[in-house]
Amino acid sequence: MFELNEEQNLIQKSIHQFAKKELAPRASHWDASEEFPWESVKKMAEVGLTGLRLPKVYGGAEADLVTAGIAIEEVARFDHNCAVILCGSNITGRVLLFASEKIKSTFLPEIAKGRYILAFGAAEPDAGSDLRAMKAVAKLQEDAWIVNGEKAMVTFARVAHGFIILVRTEIEEREGISCLFVESDRPGIDIQRLQGFGWRATSWGNVAFNEVRVPIENLIGEKGNALFMLKETVQEQRALTGLIALGTARQALEEAVNYAKIRRVFGKPLGKFEGIQFRLAEDHTSLEAARLLCYQALSLIEKKTEDASVWAAMANLIGGETAYRVVNNAMDVYGGLGYSRELPFERHLRDVKAMQIANATLKIEIGKGLFGKEFLPCA
Repeated sequence: MFELNEEQNLIQKSIHQFAKKELAPRASHWDASEEFPWESVKKMAEVGLTGLRLPKVYGGAEADLVTAGIAIEEVARFDHNCAVILCGSNITGRVLLFASEKIKSTFLPEIAKGRYILAFGAAEPDAGSDLRAMKAVAKLQEDAWIVNGEKAMVTFARVAHGFIILVRTEIEEREGISCLFVESDRPGIDIQRLQGFGWRATSWGNVAFNEVRVPIENLIGEKGNALFMLKETVQEQRALTGLIALGTARQALEEAVNYAKIRRVFGKPLGKFEGIQFRLAEDHTSLEAARLLCYQALSLIEKKTEDASVWAAMANLIGGETAYRVVNNAMDVYGGLGYSRELPFERHLRDVKAMQIANATLKIEIGKGLFGKEFLPCA
């Protein structure tokens, strides 16, 4: 049976109290204003959250994956957008560990301090699930890479201090995908703002690169080896993102249960009606099952097991699907009031919806584990 150890229980309680006190009061403000919450990022940095998974030598805490999941889930209960930022900071920081020492020593300490945010660009307008169809290219020209192409739906695009992007470096080869670090102040970068249904405080958008000159040493890892290099990082991101959705849903469910205990209808509490009680009981069961799957995935990723990729995809899939249903049902408990912007449920619903967008990619990964590689669409 999975259970937290004593240290992890203390961490969970500590972050719960921190997020409730420091992040929750401003969550709706950042959503409504669509401003990036630098104020909240600074507070998370002060308690070590922005460097949670980074090495101590760069100011990080070197936390294990399960502990990172606990922290991100608790933050998500009170500010979904801050949890996305927290996850993004740690994931991009982990990718940067494959970069040159100059880049690592310049950017990683600033990420840990909550001063810098990096953005990751993989998807393109015509390349989503099939990353090998990407058109963004980087051609070597003397001592620099010349980057051309567009990255779509890049989280943190408008506030990022740098972009970690996937590009084709072997123009004629489908497998020749590399990873480059591009500082955001380089000439030729154009950012188009996107206004989202949810994730409104994450400053996302499309990023175009037009003859952007990048030093040759900005290559992350080996040329043409990006997809293999990033495999474990993608697994981490998927499982952690599943917990972000479930953390938000967990808070919504708790509030709905408390409301059902005090709201009186026909002379008795709403929670005494089987139609309400049974639905919330089913949601509680589904939520706890999904959480266990996510933590199991994190554990397997940490152990580098062969089936970790499948578990990570399942964690993300069940996280998004379960969270959307649980939040939607919690909103229904409140009736018309739940539909209003006076309560956080409409914000929660918009935010967790984002987790369902990548379902096709997730099901492809799960299908590969279930059927075998020869049944992939691209096989």
